Parts: sequence; C-alpha cells; structure tokens
Amino acid sequence: MAYENIIYEVEDGVAILTFNRPEMKNAISVDLSREVEEVLDEVAINKDIKVLLITGGPEIFSSGMDLKAGRAPGRRDASIFSIVDSIAACEKPTIAAIAKYALGGGCEVALSCDIRIASDNTKFGFPEINMGVMPGAGGTLRLPRLIGAGKAKEMMFTGARYSAEEALAMGIVNKVVPVESLMDEAKALAKAIAEKDINALKIIKKCINDGLQMDLERALLYAKSMGTALMALKRMAAPPPEKK
Repeated sequence: MAYENIIYEVEDGVAILTFNRPEMKNAISVDLSREVEEVLDEVAINKDIKVLLITGGPEIFSSGMDLKAGRAPGRRDASIFSIVDSIAACEKPTIAAIAKYALGGGCEVALSCDIRIASDNTKFGFPEINMGVMPGAGGTLRLPRLIGAGKAKEMMFTGARYSAEEALAMGIVNKVVPVESLMDEAKALAKAIAEKDINALKIIKKCINDGLQMDLERALLYAKSMGTALMALKRMAAPPPEKK
C-alpha cells in the first residue's frame, strides 16, 4: 500500500515505519496518524514481523503535533492520542530511532516505544508550557514513570530542551550514537531482537508493562502465571515425539 505521510518497509522480521513529512518537520497530523494506525494493524497480524522500528530517518524524528492541521476542534488531540496509545498498546517490541528533534508530541511518541536510540544531535523537550497548554497524550504520566517525578516536572514546567547526552543521563534514551550511524544501530538492535521467540518477547513485554502497575506481591504472582503460560505455549508448539 502506498502512503503519503509515512514510509513502510519490512526487513528480516523488522517493520520499519518512517515519518515522511520533511516539509513539516515530521509534525504529527490526523492523516499521518491514520496511516500509522494502518501499519500497526498490519504489524499486529503479520506473524513474520517480530519488531517495529519507528523513526523519522536521520534528519528529524518529529517536531510534535501539526498545529495547522489541528485547528479544527478535536482533530489535533485525536491525532496525537491515537498514535501514542496505539504504539504503546503494540504487543511486539518497539524501538524509536530519534534524530535532531523529539519535541512535544514527538517526544510522547518516542516515550510510547519500548526502547529509544538517539543520535548525538538530538534535542528533547516539552514546549507546551510556553503556549499555556500541557502534553496531551500521556507524557505527564509516562515520563515520570521513566525518569522520576522531579525531572519530569522540571522538563514540563520549564519547556527547556535537553541534549541527547542529558536525555541518556536521565534515562529517557537507552543509547546515544553518531547521527550517521543511527539507522544502522537501530536496525541492528531490532534484527537481533527479531531473532528471538515471538511468544517470549510478547509475554516479557506484557509482564513488565502490567507488573509496573501492580504492587510487588501481585506482580510476582502475575509474573509466575505469565511464565507458566509461556511454557504451555512452548509445549503446544513443540513437534510431537516420534513413534518408535
């Protein structure tokens, strides 16, 4: 299928979704969000896809919401909520490869992924406070769970921009690499993960995400039940013993 706002490819079990609105600094519009939703549906049902890699390429990740496209009542919030919630709900591992800017809604998209790799020229930030508004797609909840309430409040109260190295120190990103090697590094990680058992990947992800919302005692019981479920799936998938 041809898309106008994204590029979609599959390589060695990795779905690669690239935002493709360079003239708008990959701002997130309703139309882009709709195309991302279509890709996520494909990723969910395609058994050959193990990992989803989301990027804007080596030039820019995303400058945030498309304010011009979002002037109609409800359209702007609908676009950013839709894309962030859908990425976060993806059962398969997701990786964000981030270059130059991940601001506002663009940063929220990155936060919705499981793993984040940034180029050394990237700036992160939530400039919404400068317009008298707030991050509107869960950033006020996801960011403090990732880096702690104090640093999250600092970022969102000031609207300041933070370098890739600062983001690494805070725990926003997993790794910082030279911009020229960003996509190679992200693809290599994605393909290494794609070699693993898909059921194990899904259950590990679900166990971590769900367990973070529970107290430790409940989480431990939950993890045990998920491990039992995984072993049952492995037994079901195993070939029957040969008859002697």
